[in-house]
Formats: sequence, C-alpha cells, structure tokens
Amino acid sequence: MTVREQISDYIRELTHEPVTDPSLNLFEAGLLTSLDVLDLISFLEETFRVSISEDDVNMESLGTMNGVVSLVERLRA
Repeated sequence: MTVREQISDYIRELTHEPVTDPSLNLFEAGLLTSLDVLDLISFLEETFRVSISEDDVNMESLGTMNGVVSLVERLRA
C-alpha cells in the first residue's frame, strides 16, 4: 500500500468521507477540524516513523491530501 493510499484510508476513516480531490482544502471543506489534526499527526508519526515539528503544522503541509503526502515523503527522505 502506498503512502497516499494509507493516508487516504485514514482520513476516510476519520471523516467518514472519501477525499476524491487531493488538492481539496480539508479544513475549508469541513472534513477536518483542529482536533482531527492531532489525530492525523499521531497517525503519521506512528505509521511512517517520522517526527513532525511545529514548523510542519501548517495549511501547506496538512491542509490537503497532496500536502500531507508531500510532508511524509519529505520527512522520510
């Protein structure tokens, strides 16, 4: 399973909605709340064995599926 598929599955489980547009702003669409971000960060850190810093917690990195995937791929490199 790819990084994108794992993240997509987790967000679907968290929000009960599939993310069909990877550039969709998950907050503006009402899919994620600030509390959901904490769960998402924990999932990313545990699943992909990365450490997400405060600098990484922003709309560019966590606001869209593309941003989350890019963040994980960058931290794993």
